[in-house]
Amino acid sequence: MTNGRRARVRIGVTRQLGQSITYERVDNHWRGEQPAFQELEIKIAREDATRLAALLNGEAHIVDLPRELQQEALNRGMKIFSSQLATDWLSVYFGGQFHVPGDPKFKADVPWNDKRVRQALNMAVNRQEVLATIFQNKGRFMYVSGFQSFLEGWNPSWEERFNSLYGYNPAQAKELLKAAGYPAGTLKVKLLSYTSPGEAELPQVAEALGIYFDAIGVKVTIEPIDDAKVGQMLREKETTCCIWPNIIGLRPTEEWVRISYYSKGNIHHFEDVFIDKQYVELIKAVDPKERERLAREIGDHLFEEFADIPLVLLFNEVTANPKVVSEWTYPGTGAGRSTHFHLLKATR
Repeated sequence: MTNGRRARVRIGVTRQLGQSITYERVDNHWRGEQPAFQELEIKIAREDATRLAALLNGEAHIVDLPRELQQEALNRGMKIFSSQLATDWLSVYFGGQFHVPGDPKFKADVPWNDKRVRQALNMAVNRQEVLATIFQNKGRFMYVSGFQSFLEGWNPSWEERFNSLYGYNPAQAKELLKAAGYPAGTLKVKLLSYTSPGEAELPQVAEALGIYFDAIGVKVTIEPIDDAKVGQMLREKETTCCIWPNIIGLRPTEEWVRISYYSKGNIHHFEDVFIDKQYVELIKAVDPKERERLAREIGDHLFEEFADIPLVLLFNEVTANPKVVSEWTYPGTGAGRSTHFHLLKATR
């Protein structure tokens, strides 16, 4: 970004494929807004250390950093801006959960087809420790993946019941596995470890899961993999092999159910006849109370089935040079995590 003045401002966008995209301010915009900066350049830098170096040496004024590198920037006089609303959540997903009768991708021998195994792996995870160590206590707990109090279908009883059904309890987890036919040392799990833009912590989460699962007698293999390959596996329903963590952006409840739980969607996390039926009714419903009922029943079902391992709800954070940027108040939800660039305020 630059504060430089020009007599005339060219309207348009310039791009350098794989490197950057540049926007220039439109004077006399029809909405009456006047951004503080004449130019906004978004550079693509995949390496975390590269982004930190760019911030510290003045090549960039705002960067996206993993939380483990934020302190170094703060020590050097930088400032953190956070979204006003939660933007993402972190959950762990069980592959191969295709429970609609007749689905050719369903494999009966996948251990976590058994709900007791799914509950056991939930109870193996110390969520408080994950939040405190990997995410520096910057977040809140998630109770049903993708459901939040400001979205359709929220049920406050999930939080009240969560500790008894999902809370950290290795001894109970071992008992559940034994009851499901997997005494210590007999269950094997492959964990996928990968990174995707803005999600540098996922490999750390995979390592933590490996430690927690090992503590209840589960043999764990961690497989590094490209995030594009994970996406392909999801779309093609080739996930029966594995369990993996993912950070996903919040969206309206109906949209989240469509892409992730409806059997005709495109991500295929957990599918069964009940969800399909309720989703079809939800998309037809227009009465707010009826929509709320249907969405809540889907959420209740996911909660009762231990459909995945919900972990934490996260806010978007960026690290900025306060000598250039004094303020950025943005919601964080929308087309991506960092939004409303016109609200950036320049340091005078």
